[in-house]
Amino acid sequence: MRYQEENSKMIDKWCKEGWKWGTKIDHETYLRALKGDFVLYLTPTKPVPSSWLEVKGKKVLGLASGGGQQMPILHALGAECTLLDYSEMQCQSDREVAEREGY
Repeated sequence: MRYQEENSKMIDKWCKEGWKWGTKIDHETYLRALKGDFVLYLTPTKPVPSSWLEVKGKKVLGLASGGGQQMPILHALGAECTLLDYSEMQCQSDREVAEREGY
């Protein structure tokens, strides 16, 4: 099996088990992000400083960043987001948030 397939299989398994990084943000979190009230994590314990996220009008490529957490917040901050993730479940979570929020 190729490593991409193995990675996808394992991440999908973790998502089914309720993995923290496979839980999409809710509508209220998205609305707060639209107002600039957000916390974005790219590591398990440290939030990204908001001063690093001057993304309005910028193109952002999210690699292995599915799950419906990071890309929706970056979109709410005005970024044009593109996502790549090997996990179909992670990509599906992002599609669901995008559909729910109308982007």
